[in-house]
Amino acid sequence: MKPFPGKPDPAPQVPKKASLLHVVRIVVSMLFMVGRNRDYGPDAPAIGPAQLIVVAVIGAALVIAGLVALATLITR
Repeated sequence: MKPFPGKPDPAPQVPKKASLLHVVRIVVSMLFMVGRNRDYGPDAPAIGPAQLIVVAVIGAALVIAGLVALATLITR
């Protein structure tokens, strides 16, 4: 049953695709276990598993490279 017989049902909203910056912000917020409600709410952009995995692997590689560089700098 429609809520208002004279008005058509609203079209279902398709979530927009997340940008690279948004995916990076989500991965960093997951790393530090902080997040905003708008990142996970019903109107949040859709993040594909491939985007999430690629950004997480690149982020992990950068963190490891930074730790290795810091360790070599300290030991010299």
